[in-house]
Amino acid sequence: MNLLTRSAHNAARRGGELEIRVTARLRAGRCALKLSSTRGRLMLWSTAVLLAALLLFSFEVYSFLRKDLLAEIDGRLSAKANGVKTVLEVENVSGPALQEELSEFAQEIPEGGLLQLSTAAGERVWPEQPAFEHPDAFQLGFQTVGTQRVLLMPFEYQGRQYRVLAGASLDYFRGLLARLRAIMWGVGIPMLLVAAAGGLWLSRRALAPVDALTRAAQSIGVENLSQRLPVPTTGDEIERLARGWNRFLERLEASVKRIRQFTADASHELRTPVAFVRATAELALRRERSPVEYRKALADIEAETGQMTELIESLLALARADSSESQMPVEPVDVSRVAAEVVSQTEVLAAGKGVRMEARGGPAVAQANESALRRLLRVLVENALDHTAAGGRVIVSATQHNGRVNLSVEDTGEGIPPAALPHIFERFYRADPARSGKGAGLGLSIAQVIAQAHGSTIEVESTPGAGSCFHLALRSASPSNSLSSLRNTHPTS
Repeated sequence: MNLLTRSAHNAARRGGELEIRVTARLRAGRCALKLSSTRGRLMLWSTAVLLAALLLFSFEVYSFLRKDLLAEIDGRLSAKANGVKTVLEVENVSGPALQEELSEFAQEIPEGGLLQLSTAAGERVWPEQPAFEHPDAFQLGFQTVGTQRVLLMPFEYQGRQYRVLAGASLDYFRGLLARLRAIMWGVGIPMLLVAAAGGLWLSRRALAPVDALTRAAQSIGVENLSQRLPVPTTGDEIERLARGWNRFLERLEASVKRIRQFTADASHELRTPVAFVRATAELALRRERSPVEYRKALADIEAETGQMTELIESLLALARADSSESQMPVEPVDVSRVAAEVVSQTEVLAAGKGVRMEARGGPAVAQANESALRRLLRVLVENALDHTAAGGRVIVSATQHNGRVNLSVEDTGEGIPPAALPHIFERFYRADPARSGKGAGLGLSIAQVIAQAHGSTIEVESTPGAGSCFHLALRSASPSNSLSSLRNTHPTS
C-alpha cells in the first residue's frame, strides 16, 4: 500500500512538472507571438527609441558633469600652484623662513599636503619630506596619476627656474560619478519598464480601430457584400483606410452583381435553344417519319446550334476580356480597306432588307488588331441593319485627322430612346420595344470591349426616328508604317 502511495505521488509530481513545462512553453509561445505582432513590434520600437534617448541623455549628463568636476579640480590645483608662487614673490624669503611660510600656506588650504616645490634641476626646495613619489616622472601640465589629479607648473623667480607640484585626491570625484551611474541605472531600468508598458498600452489604443476594422471585414462575405466597414470621423490614416476599403467593397459588390447577372442571363439565353433542340429531337424520335421530315428537324437543330455556337463564342470573348487573358497584338492597319470589305460582305444582307450600304473616307492607317477591328465593324453594321427600315442607308466612314483615325457607322434607322442610351453596351440588354432585335444582346458589349482594348471607347449620338451614329477614335500609325501599309494594301500599277 505504501508502495502504491509512493508511486502515485511520484506520478503526480511528474505530471505536475510536465504541466509546468508545457505551461511555460505555451506562455513563451504566446510571448513570442505577441512580440512578432504589430503591437509587439510597436512596443519594442518605442522602448528602443526611449532607450536610445536615455543613453544619449545619460552620456551627455555624465560627460558634462565629469568635465565640469575636472575643470573645478584643475582650477583648485592652479590656485594652489599660483599660491606657492605668490608666497615666494610676496614674502621674498629663503631658507628656513621660506619653509615656514610655505608650511603655513599649506595648512590654510585644503589638501595642502599635496604640494611640493623644487628647482628645474629636480632639487626639492620644500617640504623636507617628499609629497609625491617619483616627481621626476611627471610632465608639465595637468595629469591623472592613480587616484590623484596633479599639476606640474614651471615658473621663474629671481632668475631661477622652479617647478611646483600641486595634487588633489580624486576619491570624491570618482565616488560622485559612481553614485551618478548608480542613479542612472536605478532610474533608467524602471523607466524602460514603464516605457515598455506604456508603449504596449499606446499600441493597443492605436491599433484598436484596426482590429475593429479587421473584425468587421472578416464578417463580410459574398452573401452580405452590401455591408460596409464603420468609418471613424478622426481624419487620420484609419479613416482613410476604412473609406478605401468601403470603396473597394463597392467595386467588389458591383463586380459580383455583374457576374451573377451575367451568369443568370447566359443561363437564360442558353436554356431556350437547348430546350428547342431537345424538343425537336424528341418529336422527331417519337414515331417513324419521312426522310423530308427528318431532314427538316436536323436543319432546325443545325440552325439553332449555330446560334448557340455564336452565343457561346461571344460569352467566351467577354470572359477572356474580363479576365485580361485576351491577347490583342496591334499593327498598322488600313481602316478604310477593312471598312470597305465589311461593307462589301454585308451588301447582300442589306440588299435583302432594302437598305443601301455606303463606305466613305480616304486612306486611314491605325495601330489596331485587324481581326478584332473587323469584328467590331461587323457588330456595328449588323446592329445598324437590324434597326434600319427598307429605303434607309448605313454609312461606314474612316478618316485620319490630327494623329487619330476616326471610325463611324451611321444609319437612318429608328434611333435609340434616350432612356436606353446609357444601357445599350450592357450585356444582354435589349431596349423594348424600340431595339428588340435578334441575338442575345452581346454584340455591342463585345464591340465596346474591343474598342477599350484599343485604348478608345464607342460613343453614340442618336435621335429617335432619325437614326444613330456610333463612332470611335483609334491611334494613328507612324508615318513610315502607314506608308508601308498603304503600299501593301493599295499597290500601284
